[in-house]
Amino acid sequence: MNDNVIACAFKDEAACGECGLTNALGCRYSKRDFWFFTLNQIPLAIMALFSLVLMGLLAGFWWALIIYVLSALIFFGLGLETRILCSHCPYWTNDGRLLNCWAYPNTFKFWRYRPEPMNRIEKFILVLFFSFFAIFPVVMTSYGIWLVATLSSPIYLFALLGIIGTTIGTLLAGIQFFYVLQFHFCSRCVNFSCPFNRVSTDKIKTYLQKNTVMKKAFETKGYKAI
Repeated sequence: MNDNVIACAFKDEAACGECGLTNALGCRYSKRDFWFFTLNQIPLAIMALFSLVLMGLLAGFWWALIIYVLSALIFFGLGLETRILCSHCPYWTNDGRLLNCWAYPNTFKFWRYRPEPMNRIEKFILVLFFSFFAIFPVVMTSYGIWLVATLSSPIYLFALLGIIGTTIGTLLAGIQFFYVLQFHFCSRCVNFSCPFNRVSTDKIKTYLQKNTVMKKAFETKGYKAI
């Protein structure tokens, strides 16, 4: 890839000593960020899958679990997320065919680098999928609570308590996931056009001054980098 396109994250680290963004942005790969990002996803993933499996066992509708898993495979496994989100990120500019970032290290780069901001359709799809993965299990277990509560047999009381517990657990795991995502990662992420990004305007402008290809692409779409 042309050296002008490659983000400053993959250039000589000695230059970072003169940069005021070193500790303010997650602009270089960090094992600490990778493990924190990965571990932050586990509670929600476990609770979501457990709650949908429980609904399959108790209510017999396994279609909810199938829809959830297939959606994850389409969005994450088939590269939809990397197309609409990651291909806009400066981390996409590293040499080689494998992505080198703290969120998805060693992910194959199917798509070309697109330095321009995400468009409205891409943002809509991203928000839709992220909302689905967090909300769908809670909606399904809430329906399960109503379904089991209509059964008069006392034996279903334990099932009802179990579904209520998994619903609360999934909801809390979702809140924990998005809280950490927003306040630790989205507030430092260099993929500035992501709808979840919370980096301040002054930091964005400073970063763009150091990455001219990205700056030009942003300005072409109407962003004022100065």
